[in-house]
Amino acid sequence: MKVGNLVRCTWQPGCSHIENGAAVQMPHYIKDELGIIVWQHKHYYRVLFPQLGYEHDLSKNAFEVINESG
Repeated sequence: MKVGNLVRCTWQPGCSHIENGAAVQMPHYIKDELGIIVWQHKHYYRVLFPQLGYEHDLSKNAFEVINESG
């Protein structure tokens, strides 16, 4: 898995992030949505969902690769 790959999210996160010690509700439903890996750090990947105008950090277990970039 690398930056530029087209992926499909296979999991719906319960929150988008933690703010002031509290979980912030997800603004979008991303399970089954297509996205593009735009950043990688260790075992986390930032996936852009352009159709939603939203990015989310996911582990490699939360998506499947649909098409690898060249």
